[in-house]
Amino acid sequence: MDAKQLDLISKRYCKYGLWLTTALTLLVILSVSIGWLEMKFITSVAICAVYTVVITFTYSLAWRRLGKVSSGMMTKFYLAAPAIRLITAALVVVSFCMLNKVKEDIRGFVLLFFVFYMMMLIFDCVFFARIERTNNLNVKK
Repeated sequence: MDAKQLDLISKRYCKYGLWLTTALTLLVILSVSIGWLEMKFITSVAICAVYTVVITFTYSLAWRRLGKVSSGMMTKFYLAAPAIRLITAALVVVSFCMLNKVKEDIRGFVLLFFVFYMMMLIFDCVFFARIERTNNLNVKK
């Protein structure tokens, strides 16, 4: 892939990631306003959304840079990036648990964080599987 195509794919990844994060955040806020969830979830939603946005931009930047420098290392990136994401997610959850002593708040945060985390993990897998499949089809032609 050339640098221009990598930039376009990276920007599209960020855009779709932001759309998904915004949609899920608005869905949770709507659930709070309807009364399905309690108001204390607003802090949890903010933390989850900020974490997801930061990880999305970081993942996109790292993918684009590695694609420009060494496209042969992409398979290692696809293995290492989710591992790093898992470690940072664990750090965020542990930090929240240490700062908050109310069990109900912790339980709600962990469940909400898990939903955000799984949504982005599935999105990453589908998005980059399609990109790599399209790239492999173009290379074979």
